[in-house]
Amino acid sequence: MAPKAKIPSIIKCHSESVLSGELELSRDSLSLVETEETWDTIANALLRITALLNGGASEYPATLTSFIRSVYRPITSAATSERSRLSAAAIECISTLATELGPSFDPLLPLLVPTLLSICARPNKVFISRAKAALHTIIDQTQLISLLPYFVDPLRDKSVTLRLIAIESVLACVRSFNPPDLEKDARAKDIESAIKLTATDASADVRKVSRGVFEAYKILLPGRVER
Repeated sequence: MAPKAKIPSIIKCHSESVLSGELELSRDSLSLVETEETWDTIANALLRITALLNGGASEYPATLTSFIRSVYRPITSAATSERSRLSAAAIECISTLATELGPSFDPLLPLLVPTLLSICARPNKVFISRAKAALHTIIDQTQLISLLPYFVDPLRDKSVTLRLIAIESVLACVRSFNPPDLEKDARAKDIESAIKLTATDASADVRKVSRGVFEAYKILLPGRVER
């Protein structure tokens, strides 16, 4: 049996029609049920999408986003796989999507971010490290204020690791997002909720980061602190 051809790291997209055709080549593979015989095919489909992103797919955000919305379940399923290489390929694909789409990543937040957070509650440190890095890539590269609420609910989770990553993510948002966006009432309330949920956390590490959020919040919104 001949070895499978290696997926190139860059696949150029010279037009929207070329991109559509290339993306469709991945659809059937992504739809496969993960087994010992199929997982490598699924991983290669994810690597193909990443290569397309590296080749300019984000120049056609509507086509790209529409496709990802239609296949997000297989992508998130792969991300949560116990097979390390398959999970890595899916998480790399998500990170590259955020990097290339920037703010246009917004409609994909509810489809992809909760899965990354769920991985942070698992015991495997390698998987946690990948998911955490992806979350911070999303924060840095998209600068989407709509991310903040996703990091508040996990602060109630029983997993210390998830709570720590969630409050670290809140801190990253507060430090890097546009202040006028953070000053909006709904987002300010998200920050306040995060501080209240973690100020007396059982974990010293969580409490330490929570204090960092509060210090940044005091500088950003002194009027609300005084109230």
